[in-house]
Amino acid sequence: MENFMVWIWLSVVIISLIIELSTTQLVSIWFTLSGAISLGLSFIPSFPWWGQVLVFAILSVVSCFTLRPLIMKWQKKQDRATNTNLDLIVGMYVRVLKRADFDNLGEAKIGDVVWSIKSQDGSTLEENEIVKIVAIEGNKLIATKQTKDI
Repeated sequence: MENFMVWIWLSVVIISLIIELSTTQLVSIWFTLSGAISLGLSFIPSFPWWGQVLVFAILSVVSCFTLRPLIMKWQKKQDRATNTNLDLIVGMYVRVLKRADFDNLGEAKIGDVVWSIKSQDGSTLEENEIVKIVAIEGNKLIATKQTKDI
């Protein structure tokens, strides 16, 4: 029976590792780690098969509920550290090409791209007015009126 459990745990480790490597989310890494520990326990002759299963189940649950939040927090921190080209637009000053008011989107040009633009507070942005980009929502620039000379 002990030799049989070695093959069971080796299968669990390999299958859960393949599943983990084929996804972008943390799905089965907990089973890979727990299976590897149970695989190690299966080499101890006096350790019963039900004890290996119990260790596997407890470690899977504990590692999922303790390590997953820590890893997700770390991943979010890493994602925020990755800047994109859109991050460069926020903070820029642009000229309004087409008037924007509460009901209608205006237009502004950055480089060769014409963007839809609206005011952050719903106020009117007049044509040829210089505004500051404070955010991007979807494909729209969110702007505030210029408060200083540039």
